[in-house]
Amino acid sequence: MTKAKNNKFKNELEQLSQIISGEVGLRKREESLKKAKEEAIENQKTIRRKSIVKGKTKLEQDPILEDEKPVVQNIKLFEWEAPDRYEFKFNNKGFLIIVALALLFILLLAILRNYFLMGSLVALLFLVYVAGTTSPQVVKHRITARGFDTGGRLYEWFLLKNFYFTRKDKQLMLLVETSLRLPAMLMFLVNDKDMEAIFVLLQEKLLYKDIRKQGRLEKMNYGKYIPLEKI
Repeated sequence: MTKAKNNKFKNELEQLSQIISGEVGLRKREESLKKAKEEAIENQKTIRRKSIVKGKTKLEQDPILEDEKPVVQNIKLFEWEAPDRYEFKFNNKGFLIIVALALLFILLLAILRNYFLMGSLVALLFLVYVAGTTSPQVVKHRITARGFDTGGRLYEWFLLKNFYFTRKDKQLMLLVETSLRLPAMLMFLVNDKDMEAIFVLLQEKLLYKDIRKQGRLEKMNYGKYIPLEKI
């Protein structure tokens, strides 16, 4: 009787061991598959970048038919992920200085009874606080045959005027001026490895802006301009 119980217990242990080892093996296979998939996607992106730089991938439009307007499909040509905005960081001392200066200016506006500008300044101060204490979200940007697809909105080529690159601290930025009132400028954070591929695509549709002299305020807001010859 005791021997039969021991055999039964031994069999149950073996079955449990097989189940556990099977789950561990399945988990390892899933992790291996996930890693292989990520590597494959990254390899495809690398091939895509190289093909764009070498001129193998170009912005294409459907041929113009007689008495018909050209139809351009919204084909994705290039895609990258980046934070949706530049991360503004400040220490407590720096923020207190900003608050103190803003409060003095608000007090002055109160004396002058300029309440509208007061409200605008308070809103701006709150925006600076939120930007400095909230981490940006990672979003996808796409260059397509029709234009820029970003933030769930497509900005077609005829809405865009020119573009240029800047560098703010160590972050590379792409700025695209539009013919709209809002937004007048599209700003994208860009990885250095994607810069050349993006430039090759955009220069077929837009002019690279030539900034002879950049003001201090522009440098603070958008970063230092990168001349065409340095791309």
